[in-house]
Amino acid sequence: MIEKPIVESYLIKALKKACPTIILASASDNRKQLLTDMGINVIQRPQDINELCGLTEPKEVVITLSKQKLDSYLKSDEFIPTLPAISLDTLVLFNSTLIGKPHSREDAKAILSSFSDKEQEVLTGLSAYLPNKGIFSTYDVSKVVFEALTEDVIEWYLNTGEYIGAAGGYRIQKSGYKLVKSIEGSWTNVIGCPVEALLKLLTN
Repeated sequence: MIEKPIVESYLIKALKKACPTIILASASDNRKQLLTDMGINVIQRPQDINELCGLTEPKEVVITLSKQKLDSYLKSDEFIPTLPAISLDTLVLFNSTLIGKPHSREDAKAILSSFSDKEQEVLTGLSAYLPNKGIFSTYDVSKVVFEALTEDVIEWYLNTGEYIGAAGGYRIQKSGYKLVKSIEGSWTNVIGCPVEALLKLLTN
């Protein structure tokens, strides 16, 4: 089991300097909480889109879906041209299959059981509108290896309810880190908001 992850202080300082206020074109409370905990003023503007893009390449899927959310915000009456805005989409790639949010407790149980003692990739597409600069997109990927999970551990985790609305059926920033053996890459990407990639996009 990994230790409960924290955001490094230098990242918090740099991101606050680059972007003290941001529009989050997403309904994700986890993304909002991560940014808010870093001292950023987050204005949330969820976008209701049909999350289908007709693509199969994982990185192109997450980038395209994030672009669709951002485009929806930019065309809305809520668009504030003087403030930067971001949108994100996160999926898990496991056994060559893209996995999103579980549809039910049983679905989450099946997903978590399949992850036991195995590696997955978590991909997040990130699109941003930067005032006076334009629109930019990127993506991040992290490798996550799960512990060998017993049925009791899986049932315990399902009872937390954290699987609801979470890509892959777990939330690493809450109790989900106890299911994970190791992470290669950004752990904030596993949450669905890769802080390092966001900072690079905002400052380049």
